[in-house]
Amino acid sequence: MGNIILNAIILAAMGTLLLRLAGRKSLAQMTTPQVAILLTIGAVLGSEVGGKGLLPSIIATATFIGFLVAMEWISLRWNGAETAVKGKAILIISDGNLMIDNLKKLRMSVDDLEQRLRLAGISHFQDVKTGTIERNGEFGYEWMPEAKPVTVKDLERILGEKLGALTNKNNIFTEIKGDTHEQAIPEILQ
Repeated sequence: MGNIILNAIILAAMGTLLLRLAGRKSLAQMTTPQVAILLTIGAVLGSEVGGKGLLPSIIATATFIGFLVAMEWISLRWNGAETAVKGKAILIISDGNLMIDNLKKLRMSVDDLEQRLRLAGISHFQDVKTGTIERNGEFGYEWMPEAKPVTVKDLERILGEKLGALTNKNNIFTEIKGDTHEQAIPEILQ
């Protein structure tokens, strides 16, 4: 019993170390090959606890991690390999219109897409200029120009055009940077 516990601790430590070498990603961000190798590693490490042997399990895990790192290195160097191994984003909304054929290829229902839109804070398909399902399964989108939220920069530009300069750009932080004061400071406070 003690041997099984010791082997499990060693495998957990080695598995953690080897997976750290593979890189940091959450499961939701992993590509299909990464998930497949992660599951295989889990099976290999689990088989050791059942008694297959500590060293063979560590070697097999290191081999899988090496394969994963090699595949990612090849994907970085050759775009064709990246597409073959990791896939590519698939267009599902174009100019506010659903791409039904692509949803079918993804086996994604309109209800599933609506859920992703709601989670992204989008109320209408028509507000999305381009919507994709990325390689990691996440929903990527670009707003229609008229649906884009107003940014502070947009608001300042619009108000500046309509009302002129609203406020003085100097504040207590610019005083620190410039080591000067906008207003005279009473002698007693200096």
